[in-house]
Amino acid sequence: MKMKKYVVKDIKEALEQIKKDLGEDAIILSTRSVRKGGFLGIGAKRYLEVTAVCEDKDQERKESNEVYRLQELLVKNREKRQEEELKELKQMIQEMKQMLGMQRMNDLPQNLQKLLKGMQAQEIEQTVASKIIEYLRISYGDVNLDDSLRQRLAEHLAAFMKTEVPNLEGAVLFTGPTGVGKTTTLAKLAARLKIVEKKQVAILTLDTYRIAATDQLKTYATIMDIPMRIAYTPKEAKIELDAMRSFDVVLIDTAGRSQNNDMQMSELKALFDVIQPDLAFLVISMNSRFSDLKDVLERFQAARHTHLILTKMDETRTFGHLINASLLGGIPLAFITNGQRVPEDIVEANAKDIAYLLSKEVLRIAQSS
Repeated sequence: MKMKKYVVKDIKEALEQIKKDLGEDAIILSTRSVRKGGFLGIGAKRYLEVTAVCEDKDQERKESNEVYRLQELLVKNREKRQEEELKELKQMIQEMKQMLGMQRMNDLPQNLQKLLKGMQAQEIEQTVASKIIEYLRISYGDVNLDDSLRQRLAEHLAAFMKTEVPNLEGAVLFTGPTGVGKTTTLAKLAARLKIVEKKQVAILTLDTYRIAATDQLKTYATIMDIPMRIAYTPKEAKIELDAMRSFDVVLIDTAGRSQNNDMQMSELKALFDVIQPDLAFLVISMNSRFSDLKDVLERFQAARHTHLILTKMDETRTFGHLINASLLGGIPLAFITNGQRVPEDIVEANAKDIAYLLSKEVLRIAQSS
């Protein structure tokens, strides 16, 4: 609040000065008559002393901003607390389901118990495993753990899978956690597009955090004679994309992001909003834990991915993520990588082939238990 005193000839003069200095919202607190001038009071003239006040707009705005920030902080804390409570509730429900599942498992015929153990060992999502086992129990009572079961099991597993290989055109974005092999996967698809499909291909990278990643991509680009550009911000990426409209496809590499870093997730969403890619691949490693897979799929929903790519299949013998990823993520699986060779070690996702491989591993474990 601002306060100011005026010594004037009359109230009219006071109002003019108050309006000029403090604005039309000012309020007069007091007025009194005072004498000024002269010598020892002789010849002094009478004046009007007026005290006025007004709200300090800058201070008010500052206080308002502080209140807003406090409210925003309280909302964030409440949302975080609610999120933590929801996670705890989900964990409790999951534990209860597991307890009930164990009880039901003990009631199953012996071979179905072994088959369920095989599915659990392959980390197939619990709901999927339970539905298939229950169907087999109702239909057959028990099963023989022989090759004839493999085909039936594969058919049931395929029913839960969602695969789709899109036509790679326009701006194609690659994102995912750190260390999943985005850059190598991008290079494999770049070679496929240029050598096999004879398309005009360009590469754009925003992965400027790791010098090694940029150098690696430059090497691939040079070998394949593919032009490559570097962008440091989403706006620069948009400018580069506009300049490369003549190409059939532009593959866009990004830095790895942690799903636990809220700022990085916000940056990813902002990148999507600016460049608006035609296709967006979320790249996830096959050797990640089931809980981490769920977390990545949930947190990376901040961006609007269209397809999944699973990498490093050659580094694991647990293949449940081939069915879990698309089921939990709600988007189709497009490609699977199974080695470091460029461009050989990448295959299109096919539900029947995946289901057959998965059923083979499940049956192998069941037979050995």
